[in-house]
Amino acid sequence: MTLLYLIRHGETLLNNTGVLQGITDYPLNEAGIKQSKNLVLKMKDINLDHILSSTLKRSYMTAAYLADSKNLEIEKLKSLGEIDFGAWENMHYKEIERLYPRKWRSWCVDSLNSSPLYGESFDDFFDRVTDALISILDLYKEKTVAIVSHDGVMRIMASFLLKMDKQGFWNFYFEHGKYSLFEVIDDICMIRRINV
Repeated sequence: MTLLYLIRHGETLLNNTGVLQGITDYPLNEAGIKQSKNLVLKMKDINLDHILSSTLKRSYMTAAYLADSKNLEIEKLKSLGEIDFGAWENMHYKEIERLYPRKWRSWCVDSLNSSPLYGESFDDFFDRVTDALISILDLYKEKTVAIVSHDGVMRIMASFLLKMDKQGFWNFYFEHGKYSLFEVIDDICMIRRINV
């Protein structure tokens, strides 16, 4: 049995503002730091074998609080990073809609089959994350692993683990600074906790 604690990073200044953050590398804000500290308290009795993190500051900072409490090192993986929004990075969605109306409308209507302007396609994003997850499951079989990343990454992981393919993406929402527990036995996955 492999236990995966999927953890969304704490908040940043851009979260909840309508600005697309993607690979823009903002650190945690005060709320995000508080969420990360609360996460440590919630996970104080959970024994972890490994902690993996996206290379982006918001994830790595969240992982650092947890790693310090568990006396573990963090393995940073670029493959756990959020989708690259390309030309739309660090822009408010209303500005994107004004400057790129057709491309924005196309992405809003069918984001699974289109891509942000000069950004990463959903197919590439999905493949990158699932390849990383397959490697993690192989490398850390029978271990208890915390993966600190992003909402989009976690949606893909949940969809893949539960055999929902790409269509499962919009069925999940992961809250800042909270963990969800997935138990994997061979080819079967069960959600044990969500947004704790």
